[in-house]
Amino acid sequence: MSDNNLLSIKNIIILTKPSKIKVKRNNKMIMNRNFKLFMVALLLVTAPAVTHAKEWTLKDCIDYALANNIALQKTRLAKASANEDYLQSKAALLPSLSASTSHNVNYTPWMASGISGDGFSRASVDKVYYNGTYSVSGNYTLWNGNKNHNQVKLNKLATEAAQLDSATQALKLQEQIAQLYVQILYSTEAVRVNEESCASSRQNEERGKEMVSIGKMSQADLAQLTAQRAQDEYNVVQAQSNVKNFKRQLKELLQITSDEEFDIATPTTTDDMALDAIPALNGVYAAALDNRPEFKTYQNQLAQNELSIKIARLASCPPSAPTQASQPTTHR
Repeated sequence: MSDNNLLSIKNIIILTKPSKIKVKRNNKMIMNRNFKLFMVALLLVTAPAVTHAKEWTLKDCIDYALANNIALQKTRLAKASANEDYLQSKAALLPSLSASTSHNVNYTPWMASGISGDGFSRASVDKVYYNGTYSVSGNYTLWNGNKNHNQVKLNKLATEAAQLDSATQALKLQEQIAQLYVQILYSTEAVRVNEESCASSRQNEERGKEMVSIGKMSQADLAQLTAQRAQDEYNVVQAQSNVKNFKRQLKELLQITSDEEFDIATPTTTDDMALDAIPALNGVYAAALDNRPEFKTYQNQLAQNELSIKIARLASCPPSAPTQASQPTTHR
């Protein structure tokens, strides 16, 4: 083999080795990049999703409370129970009717024989004997001093009282929700105002330090600016604490047991809304007398007391006069 051929082979070998090394390096870089992408995707999948707290409007809070409040649901159950008592007392005014029947079958597998009264021998071939009895009875109270009718009226008033109690509970719940909702809005606005005041106090303190450094303000005046800044910072913390406390109370009133963040939506307001005329005091009082369930509850209680007195007085009347009728029938 010539020297030229040897040189060409060496050149090929020299050129081939770096290319293989480069390919290996590229493969390694691709693997590292794929591994990094896999780890990033794994972290994205396993990391908890960042969720924002639901902003509850006033209507959302009221609707949720009316549907899920336990105390309000108890009053609804009491109303349903009182209504069942009222229907039962109305049904007691109607006559009652009952029917009964009994049947007896006797089977004799052998022939019965004997001597009759005239001295002759007799044999019976009736192997099956059937006896059936039917009875129908009715009961109706003609008069018991009108006690039954008064009881119906009393149970009807009790049903209305249970309904008024449920309405009162729902109204009080809405009022408490509205009060806490307004307190949260007011405290949130107070946080913003105190933060602006605190920022202004910090600027005044920094300006005071500069004036002390050039000899245009005493240390006593600077101490007053520092105290004002500390007081404003305290007011910010106090306002933030009030917001959290009112949110906790509202969440407790709604009986929300989850640990998720709770926040309310800030309603949009206009100048026209702020300038709306306030109703007159006498009109508000008259509307409350006509519509508030508390006043109707007192009137209902007075009516129940009057009926209870009538029923108690009827206890001294002659005994009631119920009417009963029955008709038994026997079939053989």
